[in-house]
Amino acid sequence: MKLATWNLALPVVEKRRREMRAHTDREQADVWVLTETHDSFMPGHPWSHSSTAGRDGLHRPEHRWVTIWSQYPLQPLETSDPDRAAAARILPTSGAPFIVYGTVLPWIGSPWREHPSAGGAAFGAALAVQASDWKRIRLAYPDDEFFVLGDLNQALVSPRYYGSRANRVALEKALDDAGLEALTAGAGDPIRRDSAPCAAIDHICARRDSKWRAAPAVRWPDVPVPEKWLTDHFGVSVAFAGPPPAPTAPSSP
Repeated sequence: MKLATWNLALPVVEKRRREMRAHTDREQADVWVLTETHDSFMPGHPWSHSSTAGRDGLHRPEHRWVTIWSQYPLQPLETSDPDRAAAARILPTSGAPFIVYGTVLPWIGSPWREHPSAGGAAFGAALAVQASDWKRIRLAYPDDEFFVLGDLNQALVSPRYYGSRANRVALEKALDDAGLEALTAGAGDPIRRDSAPCAAIDHICARRDSKWRAAPAVRWPDVPVPEKWLTDHFGVSVAFAGPPPAPTAPSSP
């Protein structure tokens, strides 16, 4: 199973959509969380679930903060921030269901609802609302694997790349409180590893006690810095294997 996220920076132009589709075809992710996306961009999967249309009502209705695309049937789940988050329970044809929560948290300079951007107020308020969703959904589906993917607008490496020290502390605490860890943080950041000094602000987070074995995260395109004519974000993905088989009891002599 491969999960991936990519901020498409509003792919309105057909040429950009064709090039993006070439990248998504190569990645072959089973589930995509696409952010700052557009209803006309489809990675070829039959099932999808989106945040509210129109990006906070400021743009055309076909613009979305978040769309989850899945090769498998999905069950939409309610979030407390329907403008900037979407969640779904993925129902594979074989194997147990799992949950994906897609998000765009406020960036530096972005307000959220009535909260101004200054001092990280918007980031902190939006994070608190969405983190309450993570806990609520995990309580409702305690046996499901749970993943948070999307544009968290905060690097989780040192030296710092984007965001603020306070926002990083708040994000790390929210993940920890929900029993989650970012697979794209620290030494696991594929962008800092392969395109330093850039670093991931788009993350893939999983349960700390996940039974799925995660391979190292990867990033694309394979370039030193994002190609801004395409999008100013790298995409990131993580491939997972299922839990190891239970040990077999020794046979009686």
